[in-house]
Amino acid sequence: MTHSLIVAAAATLAVAAQPAAPPRYAVEAKDARRVTAVLTYHVSCPELKAKEWYVFAAAAPELPGQANVKTTLSPAGTTAKDRSPLARGLATARVPASTAELKTTLPIRVTYEATLRARTLVELPAAAAPPKVEPLSAAERKLYLAEHGDINFAHDTFQKWLRDEGLVRAKEDDIAFARAAFLRVRDTMKYAYAADLDRRASAVCAAGTSDCGGLAALYAAVLRANGIPARTLYGRWATSAAQDAKLSGVAYYQWHVKAEFYAAGVGWVPADPGAAVEHDRTPDGLRYFGTDAGDFLTLHVESALGVEAGPFGAQTIANLQTPAWWVSGGGRAEPRRATEGWTVETVR
Repeated sequence: MTHSLIVAAAATLAVAAQPAAPPRYAVEAKDARRVTAVLTYHVSCPELKAKEWYVFAAAAPELPGQANVKTTLSPAGTTAKDRSPLARGLATARVPASTAELKTTLPIRVTYEATLRARTLVELPAAAAPPKVEPLSAAERKLYLAEHGDINFAHDTFQKWLRDEGLVRAKEDDIAFARAAFLRVRDTMKYAYAADLDRRASAVCAAGTSDCGGLAALYAAVLRANGIPARTLYGRWATSAAQDAKLSGVAYYQWHVKAEFYAAGVGWVPADPGAAVEHDRTPDGLRYFGTDAGDFLTLHVESALGVEAGPFGAQTIANLQTPAWWVSGGGRAEPRRATEGWTVETVR
C-alpha cells in the first residue's frame, strides 16, 4: 500500500514537471477589397533618336495576401520569367520607334487587378484544432532559405552582427524567434530613405539605418540565417498617390516593401519591419507583426531581377516597383525626364 502511494506521487510530480506546450497559432485571412491600380510612367529624352525600346514591368504574383491577380501592360507585349532562380513574373514589350513621338518619348501604362486579403496571426485556444496548412515544397523551402539579392546573410559583417545582437536561434519555435527578431530590429534600427541606399543586409546592419526595403531585407536575412523561410514583398500601398507628396524631398508614389515568413504548421505570416521602425511606439512593439490590413499590392517578391534586354544583354534590375527600360538608336538619352502616376480604385 505504501509502495503504491509513493509510485503515484512520483508520477504526479513527473507530470507537473513537464514544460507547458508551446502556443499554437493560425493566420486568419479574409478578402478585404478588390482593386484596380494603374501605374503610368512617361519617359522623355528630347535629344534621343530611338530605334527600339525594351520595356519591363512586374507581373504581380498570386500570394497569400492577394488573389485573382491580373497584369496588363501597354504597350502590349508578352509575359516572361526573370532569369533568377525565383523566376518572377514579368510583363515585357519591344517597341519599335515607328512614330515621331516614339523617337524621343515612351508612355508606359501598367494596370493591376487584384483581390487584397487581410491577414492576422492569432493564438488558438487550447482545445481548438489548428487548420491544415500546406507545407512548403522542398524547392520553395530551398528558395526562401537561400542567399539572394539584398538578403546576403552569409556575409561576415552580417554574421558578426547576428551574434553580437543575440539573434542566433536556440530552441525557440518559428513564431517565437521571428517575434523576438522583429522586436530586435524595431528597437535597434533607425529609418531613413535615400534613392541610392545600399539595402543589402550586411550594409544595413553596419549602418544601423535604412528604409523599408533595407529593413525588410535585414529581417528576412535574420530569419533565413536561422532556418526560417522568409521573403521581401516589393509593391505599393493600395492608395492613390497624393499630389505633391514627398519622401525625404523626393516625389513619392506609395512605394513600400514588407516581409513575410513561413512558420511550420502556420503558413506565411506578414511582418512590416520598416513601418515598425518608423512608426510603432506602442508598448509591445508588435503593431506591424503578424498583421496585414489588405491595403498593399505586392508587385514582386525580393530584389535583383534578371532580364534579357535585347542588344544590351543580361541585366539586373534592383526592383520593379517602377518599370525599367532600355533604348537602342542614336542621339543621347540625357537629359531625360520621367513622370509617374499611381491611381487605385476599389471596385468591390
